[in-house]
This record gives sequence, structure tokens and C-alpha cells, in this order.
Amino acid sequence: MTDVKKVTIQVRAPRGSDLGRVEIGYYCVVDGFVVLTDADGKPLGSDKRQIDPGGDAHLIACRMVRNNRKGRASSDFNRPLVYPKTYY
Repeated sequence: MTDVKKVTIQVRAPRGSDLGRVEIGYYCVVDGFVVLTDADGKPLGSDKRQIDPGGDAHLIACRMVRNNRKGRASSDFNRPLVYPKTYY
């Protein structure tokens, strides 16, 4: 089995008392393709991206994790709302 690598992306920046949010994903490089996996190396779905010559597998995995996250329902309903300060 190939090495399982970890990728961490920031999905919400820290602001005020909000600590922000990150997403963690795992990937493997198999035969020149990046495949998203779980922590044990089992593939998540059938999505895979080819690495171009001189390409960066880590960057491709970051994009795949971010796109995979967009497909899920967001659970930010209870996040703090930050309103701009208004002055009169």
C-alpha cells in the first residue's frame, strides 16, 4: 500500500472570539493520480486527479478536500455572526 498523507485546509479564518475552522483530509498518490482516502488508506469515492509533470500532489489534494467539502451540507448555522461596527 502507498503512504497515506494528511492535508489540513483552513475553511474559516479566526476573527474576534471565533477560533476559525479547519478541515482535515487524507490522500494517496497511486500511479500518478491523487486519490482522497480515509486515515486508513481506504478510497473515498471514485474521484481521482492526475498529477501533471511538475505538479504538486499536496496542492491537488487540498483542492480536492475543499471541493469535497462544498458538496456536503454546511453546519455553520450556529456560528457567531460578526457585524460591522456602525457609528453615527
